[in-house]
Amino acid sequence: MTTRAADATIKGYYYQFDTSILTLLGLRTNADSITVEGIEDIDVSTATEDTTIQCKYLSKPRFINSAVREPIVLMLDHFVNPTKPNNYKYVLYAHFENEIQGNEPIIDLAKLKDILTYSENKVEKHYEIEKSISDLQLNAFLLQFKFTFGIEFYAQQKQVIDKLKAKFSCTEFEADTLYYNNALRIIIDKAIQRNATHRVITKTEFISGIDCSKKLFNEWFIKLRSKKEYLKLAAQGLKSTRALDPIRTKVIVIGKEILTADNSELSIESFIENLVSRYYKLNSALRNAKPLTVILDCDSTTLLSIKRVLINNELSFNDGYEGISFSSHYFNKEAVINTTANAAKILKSSYSVKLISRVCLISNIATIQQPSVLLNFSKEDLPNTFTSGQYFDFKYCENLKDIYKLLAP
Repeated sequence: MTTRAADATIKGYYYQFDTSILTLLGLRTNADSITVEGIEDIDVSTATEDTTIQCKYLSKPRFINSAVREPIVLMLDHFVNPTKPNNYKYVLYAHFENEIQGNEPIIDLAKLKDILTYSENKVEKHYEIEKSISDLQLNAFLLQFKFTFGIEFYAQQKQVIDKLKAKFSCTEFEADTLYYNNALRIIIDKAIQRNATHRVITKTEFISGIDCSKKLFNEWFIKLRSKKEYLKLAAQGLKSTRALDPIRTKVIVIGKEILTADNSELSIESFIENLVSRYYKLNSALRNAKPLTVILDCDSTTLLSIKRVLINNELSFNDGYEGISFSSHYFNKEAVINTTANAAKILKSSYSVKLISRVCLISNIATIQQPSVLLNFSKEDLPNTFTSGQYFDFKYCENLKDIYKLLAP
């Protein structure tokens, strides 16, 4: 697949996701529901009617028969051969570059037959004749069928953000990075379920799901953004939520793909030392500042080497005696501090950073104290039991330098 074709395919998926989100937000009652990937891309069920929607984002400049033949054939087949008594409304929602959004092209019997006509090996064929579909059936289908030209991709995405902004009375940044991100996650999670009943979601479930999660970025969300835009949004998110305030307890997880990347410009030891200097520097940090917790996804040999360098550089750390016999009790202990003469700043501290491996964290996750903020710079997610606070999931950073730019702007 060429890059352009791949981009078009990905855009098509997101166009369907955004249409699903708009459909859910537009349902009249909280009990109304949609099925993602049901009979068609989106099935809508209300107390009074059922609608099935084919959603297409087409790169062609104008509406042509061949572009809509397949989705119309699928709808027609379902209408003619329903699995249960059929009173569905059928909607084709398709975007063409130069067609006016919202317009509804006239599809009468003659036009429908024209669409169903195609050539195979230079022989003209008629789908309705091959399938023995009568004019009576075609006319009945047209009474339940509607074709609407869809809105442009980014304009529709803006509609989604605006709807979320209005629904949750939030800023545009929150609508984009928090609520839209969560909406995408919910729709995609539904789409991949094998059991059709698990792909159903009511308006109430959808709104509740959007509002409760605190994970600000997921992999589907960042696929829509360039690296530069993503990192800019990430920095804005950290700033606007005050996640990096020194007084908040923070866990920073560094994935193995980051640790094994090209970190020639900033070693892991320098990375840790610089962060400590930024957030917990003695004689500078206020007395209510909290030491950072750094979790490294590396083997024990690598971790031991890192700890040796930190010891040689006189950076004190709390590792809960990992490597001997890990103790959550000692790891959870607050740092013992001495303050300056005016009691405003930290003069001395029993440790300046907490440092353990990811394996150790996972093994003891039930007893390790939960942080206010979790910053996950890893392709691996953490168990839900450890994400009760703010959860920032960053998967677009390539090395430690990228991460440092976000954490120490």
